[in-house]
Amino acid sequence: MTVTREQEFWALALWVDREQGDEGELFITERVLHFEAAGDAGGKQLWMEVARRYIGLKSASSGQIN
Repeated sequence: MTVTREQEFWALALWVDREQGDEGELFITERVLHFEAAGDAGGKQLWMEVARRYIGLKSASSGQIN
């Protein structure tokens, strides 16, 4: 079975939710800022994609589907 990039983003978002709990948003923000400061556009983009899924995950779990 091949894992798609989309599945990887969702897996990371779920991992952050499970491992970081209420600090998930802060954790993702720190990752984005870390890669931005390092000049790593790919790393920054990866965590921006994870952030989008994480926000969707949190919205869905609170009943606020956008």
